[in-house]
Amino acid sequence: MDQNQCFGFGFEPGTDAFAECMMGLHQDRAAAEAASGRYWPAQRAEQNRRSDAQRDFYKVMSLQRSGDTRFPVCGASSDGGRDHRTMTWFGPNCRAR
Repeated sequence: MDQNQCFGFGFEPGTDAFAECMMGLHQDRAAAEAASGRYWPAQRAEQNRRSDAQRDFYKVMSLQRSGDTRFPVCGASSDGGRDHRTMTWFGPNCRAR
């Protein structure tokens, strides 16, 4: 939506002016959300979404590395965590069993 608006203003995608237009629209929206009390809950929700996505990625990578002895077996000291459904550890630089 913002890209279409900036393009409609006459800015060409890939230019500094287009990037500044996009940033300006984002800042305007953030200011409006902050004024209405929705900004911080929205930021927290986005942060939680990204954290969950990263944990899911770590789970997938750890499972794909199963049996690959180049990676250590994931444990409690891994940065990822524990999958309570499968009761296995996961992390960014390790493998599931």
